[in-house]
Order: sequence, then structure tokens, then C-alpha cells
Amino acid sequence: MVNPGVGRMKGGEKMEKQASTIIIFGRGNGYYADVKGCFGGGYSGAFAGSTPEEAALFALREKGRYIDTNPMGGTLHVPEEVRKAIEATKI
Repeated sequence: MVNPGVGRMKGGEKMEKQASTIIIFGRGNGYYADVKGCFGGGYSGAFAGSTPEEAALFALREKGRYIDTNPMGGTLHVPEEVRKAIEATKI
């Protein structure tokens, strides 16, 4: 039986899942994101929105893709204004 918390690397050795990480940060006139998935994949510097509300929606969508589907969970790091927009969202 396959353990859902274990992946495979080249050569057949096992790789444990890690907690996912989503970081939203402000730069210039917008917000950008760095995302790391359970096996180390992801992306860096993606445009997350030009307002705190757009960045909040981006963060919630990526949370569903990367953190909620990961058995190890994860962390979401956002600026204060984006956190307030997330709390104001009635989902």
C-alpha cells in the first residue's frame, strides 16, 4: 500500500511531503507571491493583484490549491492590509 505522505524521487528513493508555504508581499504598486508546494515545487514572483482585496482573493485561491490539499498543511504569510481583507471576506 502506498503512503499518501510519501512521493518518489529519481532512483526510487522516497521523499517525504513538506508543509506548503504561501507568501504575499507588497512591491511597488502591487502585491506578489512566492508559493512552495509539498514536494518543493511552486513559483516565485507571481503577480497577486494591485489592491489588498485582489491579493486576498489570490491568497485564498492558492491556499485551496496548496495548503488545504496538503496532508501536512502549511502557512500563509500576508501583509496586515491583506489579512484584514481576508477576514472581511465571507467565505
